[in-house]
Amino acid sequence: MIKKSLIIFLALFCHFIFSQSKTATYYAEKGRELVKQKQYAEAIKNYDKAISINPNSSVVFHHRGASKANLKDYRGAIADYSTSIKLNPNDFEVFYNRGVAEYYSKDIQNAWNDFSKSIEMNADFAQSYLFRGYCNSDLKKYEEALRDFDKALTLDPNNADGYINRAIVNITVGNNIEAMEDADKSVILNPQDIRGYNIRGQAKALLKKYKDAIDDFTIVINKDPKHIQAISNRMSLELELHDTEAACKDYLRMKKLGEKNTYMETYCN
Repeated sequence: MIKKSLIIFLALFCHFIFSQSKTATYYAEKGRELVKQKQYAEAIKNYDKAISINPNSSVVFHHRGASKANLKDYRGAIADYSTSIKLNPNDFEVFYNRGVAEYYSKDIQNAWNDFSKSIEMNADFAQSYLFRGYCNSDLKKYEEALRDFDKALTLDPNNADGYINRAIVNITVGNNIEAMEDADKSVILNPQDIRGYNIRGQAKALLKKYKDAIDDFTIVINKDPKHIQAISNRMSLELELHDTEAACKDYLRMKKLGEKNTYMETYCN
């Protein structure tokens, strides 16, 4: 009788363990479905339940971290990514994602380290080079940034962000022709991103292509009428071309946005 009871107990125990494992999987899958619907807060609740049942799944910590990152809870995301890495240090994507969260948390050096680790583990993932390029640019390591953007664009030649960010670095170091060409590619690939027109306008201005630069700044202003930098740049070029009326109209726009300039106050009155 005792032996029979023990067998029943073991069977029930095994069923309980199986049910626990199945429940953890259920909550994890439910979390993933909610992520597809961009219901990140609800997804996190389900990942919480999955982790409470099985705290040793690196994948679930990774996915919960990604949901937190989508809600801009970068500190929480970094903590989850770090746990995921402890459980499984062989997934390059977790290092990349932790790097992204660190980058947006302004922890540039640690982000650089994680992107480098991601690249060490997978040398063919364009985004790791792209974000390490951002880090190098922020750290004022411009040559390293250009090399990273070059590699990212070799791997993914249709990446508009890669071109615009390489254009920004190129204009910073005085490569104005290259900056103009990169900005032009950015505009072709993503015409809704006004950064491409703005940087292309700046590069053209430095190359003394004033009328063409004004055209680019006009596009920026039409898309964003409160873009002070574009208005100011266009005004400066209008002065270069001795178009006083247009320059003063742009200065009036700047004044309405709260920007004043002593010289232009005198010049336009």
